[in-house]
Amino acid sequence: MSTSSSPLKVLVILFLTLVLTCVAIAIPIGIFGLLIKLFGGHG
Repeated sequence: MSTSSSPLKVLVILFLTLVLTCVAIAIPIGIFGLLIKLFGGHG
């Protein structure tokens, strides 16, 4: 690995990985919460 390869590129990749992880966690939780709201309200 070269020391001055591209710190910015690494930073962007880490940031995108973090965002994608948050999205991957948030979407199922949001859908699940929506389903509970829909079906829970109607009993």
